[in-house]
Amino acid sequence: MKDFFRRLKYYGLGFGIGIVMVLALFDNKGCSWFPSNRVKDNLFNRMIVVNQTNSHQIKEQGFSETLFLKTIQNGTVDFGKSKKQGLDKVYRIDYKTPKGKKAHCYMTMGDESFVSEVIFSTKKATQITPTKPESSAKGQILFFPKNEFLFYMDSSQVFQEKMKDLGISNDQKLNQLIRKYGRFSFGDSQLTLHPKPIHGLVFRTNNRTKEMLHVQCIWFKDKIKVYQIRVELQDF
Repeated sequence: MKDFFRRLKYYGLGFGIGIVMVLALFDNKGCSWFPSNRVKDNLFNRMIVVNQTNSHQIKEQGFSETLFLKTIQNGTVDFGKSKKQGLDKVYRIDYKTPKGKKAHCYMTMGDESFVSEVIFSTKKATQITPTKPESSAKGQILFFPKNEFLFYMDSSQVFQEKMKDLGISNDQKLNQLIRKYGRFSFGDSQLTLHPKPIHGLVFRTNNRTKEMLHVQCIWFKDKIKVYQIRVELQDF
């Protein structure tokens, strides 16, 4: 019996050391069963944007866009300072700048929204909301989910004919243009609308055209359906 308890003690000790090592080695490295990583996985399954009026803060903290995304992906979710309840959640991400200074940002996560907005603020998470539709500012798109056909056109014949007239003959072309020229349009969006928030994007078909295409979209089955469009002529 003594041998049994001695073996049990050694087993428990080894098991405990193994748990500590797993936590140390794999936290923030892709183990989706950690709560922090589950949140970040959900955030990075969305399109990540930052209001262009605030995008300068990324450079001011010493980041390139790529390094900033990598840093927040490896950052720590502060659940105690996040808004975890309700349909429109807001998570605080703590991280360090390239110079080793502590910093944080907030990331919005609406249940039916395909966008997560990065917000730099000293406010509490409960006071953070996405940029309002009245804003004329555009959103700089920092990240697209890895899906070649993330966007697709509504099946309406009238809508598809209108898109063809603008030179967008299929979903592949639509995805290429949005990824190359796209900006998020807060003015065309209603991100707190339920059950389905409306999202707005603005893009052009080439560098020289004066036509800016404003489209509205909804998130449907992990893809983004583009269902409405209007053309704006730029005066330049």
